[in-house]
Amino acid sequence: MTTRYFLCLLMAAAFFACGPDPKPMVTTDTPVSAVDFKHTDNVLRVALRQEPEGLNPVLTAQADSRYVRELIFQTLNGQDPETFEVIPLLATTPDVRKESGGGVSYSYEIDPNAKWPNGLPVTAADVVFSLKAMMNPEVESGPYKPYYYNIESVITSPGNERRFRVMTRRPYLLAKQSIASLTVYPEYVYDPQQLLRKVRLSDLTDEKTAARLKGKDENLIAFAKEFNDISTATEPDKVVGSGPYRLLSWEAGQRLTLEQRPDYWAKDTRKEELQGKPEQIIFEFIPDPQTTVNALRDEKVDFALNLSAGQFRELREDDFLKARYDFATVPGTSYFGLTMNMREGIFKDKATRQAMAHLVDVDAIIEQFFPNGLASRVHGPVLSGKDYYADLPHKDYSPEKALALLESAGWEDTNGDGTLDKEIDGARKEFKFKFLTFPSPEAEGIGALMKEWMAEAGIEVEVVAMPGRALYEELNKGDFDMGLQGMGLDPNPDEFTQVWASTSVPPNGTNRTGFANAEADRLIRSIASTVNDKDRAPMYQRFQEIIHEEQPMVFLISPATRMVVSKRFSYSTSPISPGVRFGAFEQR
Repeated sequence: MTTRYFLCLLMAAAFFACGPDPKPMVTTDTPVSAVDFKHTDNVLRVALRQEPEGLNPVLTAQADSRYVRELIFQTLNGQDPETFEVIPLLATTPDVRKESGGGVSYSYEIDPNAKWPNGLPVTAADVVFSLKAMMNPEVESGPYKPYYYNIESVITSPGNERRFRVMTRRPYLLAKQSIASLTVYPEYVYDPQQLLRKVRLSDLTDEKTAARLKGKDENLIAFAKEFNDISTATEPDKVVGSGPYRLLSWEAGQRLTLEQRPDYWAKDTRKEELQGKPEQIIFEFIPDPQTTVNALRDEKVDFALNLSAGQFRELREDDFLKARYDFATVPGTSYFGLTMNMREGIFKDKATRQAMAHLVDVDAIIEQFFPNGLASRVHGPVLSGKDYYADLPHKDYSPEKALALLESAGWEDTNGDGTLDKEIDGARKEFKFKFLTFPSPEAEGIGALMKEWMAEAGIEVEVVAMPGRALYEELNKGDFDMGLQGMGLDPNPDEFTQVWASTSVPPNGTNRTGFANAEADRLIRSIASTVNDKDRAPMYQRFQEIIHEEQPMVFLISPATRMVVSKRFSYSTSPISPGVRFGAFEQR
């Protein structure tokens, strides 16, 4: 998460039942009556590549978990799928004011109809509790905490339990978006003993004070023991939110099922972002792409996301499938790159990392695996369409430049075995490394090309394919040389703390490269506290120059989101992952 990784992973819903008409639904030219569908019920069946880690929102940033949990939990505000502007959801959009002490205040009012499953209203007290829960130093919510340390207090209204004002210590670039994306939990479920009422919010949102409290405050420890437990993320009676669905069942390794809440507070809404139209949504865990294809042919699923580009191209020409499914693409909001471990080993050296960029033929990857617009090339951590995008010299495929860089870094074949070697930390080390990748045709294909390209330069690569969860565990532990990693591209102004700050190495963030640069850290802090676009522009320029020079990652591609959707349903598409809102699927 740039903040897209954070916000676009978390913000996906909107607000009041009244309002403008929803956007037109996608329909198909094929008459539904002309197709003999296997299923005729109002149940949406979704294929997931990975089983969710859990459904407690602040305990995981996994995409597959988000797709499920956002149907159960809701945030204060949502995000317009076209403009990416903050829009109402549980609460109004904020009234923003500068305060005399140099901070900024954000005032909200929760929808008067919003209620929890037990009939109690969603109140400002639940918002305060939710902030305390996430900022509790004992709670395993490290990736999210940096976005809220700027909050000084939340002022509630004595005359209206739904009104509150969030006070920040200083201007912050993404304060409005961060507060908007706060998941609101019911205090009565997650803290029945009201332990967190005994702790001041300001102590938890002050990073140094929170660090001092860690391991010492009995209330924080006792709360976190229950909150961090896997049961709060997997057991139906402990996964409770204000959204349109509840967790009905979870069959480990197989599927989980959500069902409509009959008492849902916005069940009659016309707003897609709040809707829960399917009676049930069943998420089938199907990690193998070919098994997903078989499930589509057998009509066991209504929705599949990001089949391999080759499978997608092949299946959309199949007459049987074309009659039953739409094959849709939307621009992607993620990118993939080769993450190098800068903390130790062969990639501590900058010239070596730069050489890697010249040994990877990104254009060949696109041509072979993502032709006809299924992916675009990425050159850095900023979207090319943004006005502060730095158009720096591209590091194109050039074995000659790579070899020159490797030679300057001290790599040579001293023993004539065909593999480069170098003295590192007092010992002669061969240039051999493991490349961690995903078990998909494209990812493994990239691994095969990597092995070939590196071998030509005298580098030996072992390609290791592993499931996404296992791969990210290895990256988070720092126990790797190089790995294929997916990241988010932020439609909001970029705030780089989560991914690139030296303080954001896991578990405190997602800086998996271990990138640490004093100037970059200063720029990250300045960008975050500078609200004026023109003042931020030169900071963005310099930050991109540092990333370009230091090369912590070989930036590859931004793939289009590829969806296969049953024609049993009408639906709308969006650039926000996963490209649709499952709750808004309407049976035709």
